[in-house]
Amino acid sequence: MGLWFELTRNLASRDVETRYKHSLLGLYWAIINPLVTAAIFGFIFGVIFHVKTKPIPYVVFYLAGLTFWNFFANGIMSAVGSVSGNSALLAKIYFPRVVLPTASILARFIDFLFSMGVFIIFILIYQVPVHWTSLWLPAILLIQIFFTMGIGYMVAALNVLYRDMTQLMGLLLMVWLYFSPVIYRLSQVPKTLQTILLIDPMGTIIELERNVIFTGHILYPEYLWVAVAWTGLVFLGGLALFKRVEPMFAEVM
Repeated sequence: MGLWFELTRNLASRDVETRYKHSLLGLYWAIINPLVTAAIFGFIFGVIFHVKTKPIPYVVFYLAGLTFWNFFANGIMSAVGSVSGNSALLAKIYFPRVVLPTASILARFIDFLFSMGVFIIFILIYQVPVHWTSLWLPAILLIQIFFTMGIGYMVAALNVLYRDMTQLMGLLLMVWLYFSPVIYRLSQVPKTLQTILLIDPMGTIIELERNVIFTGHILYPEYLWVAVAWTGLVFLGGLALFKRVEPMFAEVM
């Protein structure tokens, strides 16, 4: 088990180094990307369309959702090619193949930490009150990590068989973003639509993460258990699918 963790850590570190090795700005892109996106959406929805998120400034409200969403979406997109992109490594040495998507998702946690730094700076600039319930954030984030890993295992395995998974997931994540309360307040949509959005685990998770930071309480506690159940199902199902497809890796690649 110790070797498994050490291998995962080393592969995650290598992923980060490879991603930014020949980049002019390196890890600063993890700061620039959310800043530019927040500025654009803040202008469009906060200035032009006057989306109401008071007492939280829209740019802070949106950055909160974007920070957690990007960790999920970037983790999935990194996991897609984690196995198919390491065929040379797979041919040289045997190790549990599930380490590859796990490491690729955990590598995006570094980007997430930089984005969290940007988010905290905006909270300080706008002097937005933060509640002590933010201490629950790591527990909610852990649910998000396991949910992300479950989907990551699925798409990593399927991408070995069907190489158009990258394009498909890019499209699905774009649609998924707008069906999750990232750029809008959940209370602004009709009640029937709220239920649909909260059945989606990412919708619930992002709403929970915002709630514990800004409101100090959970607005939709009943859906927390739905998200936990979905997370367990997706994680175990993704792991089972990965293990089922794993014997085919050598033949296909």
